Amino acid sequence: MKLLITGSSGYVGNVLAQHFAKKGVIVVGADIVPHRFQHDLGHFTFVQCDVRDQSAVRALFEKTHPTHVIHLAYLMDPAHDRSLEDDIDINGTKYVFTFANSTASVKKFIEMSSTSAYGARSNNPLWMTEEHPIEPIDYVYGINKKIIEEWMNEFPTRKDIHVVTFRMCSAVGEHYYKPGGVVSTFSRAPFAISIADEPQKVQFIHEEDLIALMEKVLADETIHGIYNLAPDSFATVADLAATQHKMVLRLPHWLFYCIIWLLWKFRLTSISPPIVRLMTHSIIASPKKIMDRYHYHFKYSTLEAFCDAVEKRRKNKTL
Repeated sequence: MKLLITGSSGYVGNVLAQHFAKKGVIVVGADIVPHRFQHDLGHFTFVQCDVRDQSAVRALFEKTHPTHVIHLAYLMDPAHDRSLEDDIDINGTKYVFTFANSTASVKKFIEMSSTSAYGARSNNPLWMTEEHPIEPIDYVYGINKKIIEEWMNEFPTRKDIHVVTFRMCSAVGEHYYKPGGVVSTFSRAPFAISIADEPQKVQFIHEEDLIALMEKVLADETIHGIYNLAPDSFATVADLAATQHKMVLRLPHWLFYCIIWLLWKFRLTSISPPIVRLMTHSIIASPKKIMDRYHYHFKYSTLEAFCDAVEKRRKNKTL
C-alpha cells in the first residue's frame, strides 16, 4: 500500500498520516504547508501541493503513484470569500479525483464528505441513513459536499477503482492542535448556549474510532459507496455542559442569529450565520451500515469522546 492523503496538515489528515506511517505504511502527505509534527516521521513524505493548481495535482500523481487516496483537502473554516471556498472544495476535489481515476496504480479513493450535507431541518429523523436526501440549504461547506457527491456519481470512473464516500460527523481527540474548534470553544466558554426549542443533540466520533474504521476500509478490497462515519450515540448540549460544570444559557433564535450575523459581517468571528441553523436543528447520522459491514463496536460514545478529548488536551495544554 502507498497511501496519499491530501490535506495532510489538517487535524484528521495529520492523525491518519501519523498512525499509518508509524505502522510502516508508505504515506505521502500533500498540503500547502507541512505539519510541524511530521518532520521526523518515518515512512512519510511531504509534497507541497495546492489542489487548486491542476498542473500541480497532475504532477503529484505522476510522481507518487499511490495505491490508495484519502481526500481531505477542504476549507473547513467558513471564509468571507465564496469563490475561494468553491475553488478549494469543488475545483480542487475535481482535479484530485480526475487524476486519481487516470492513475492506474490507484485502486481505492476515499472521499471525506460531511453529515452537514444532510441539511439542518426541524423534521430531520433522529437517525439519518445514507438513503436520506442531502439538502444542505445555505451552509457552504455542506453545499459543496453535495455538489461533489453528485459530480462524482456522474463521473466515468474506472471499473477497477473503488470509490468510498464517508459522511463524517465532527471528529474529536487529543491531537487537535489549532485554537478554536468545538471542544476548545465549548470547554473555554463561561457557559453553554442553547437556542433550540428542543434539547440540541450533537454527535462526535473519537479519533481512535476513526482510525480503527479507516484501517478496516483500507484493507477492504470490495467496499464502495456511501457510508455515514459517526458513532451509535449522541449527547445533548446540556450533557456536555454538565461534564464541564457549566450552566446552559438559553437565547432566542432570532437574537443569537442577529449577534452572529453582526460579528460575521464585521469579521469578528469565524462562525458564519448558517451555523446557527446547524445549532438549532440536529443532524444525527446512523452508523448501522458501516457497523454491520465490520461488526464494529465503537470504543467511545459521543459523550466519552468529548470528555476524553477535553481531558487529554488539557493535559497537553492544547485547549
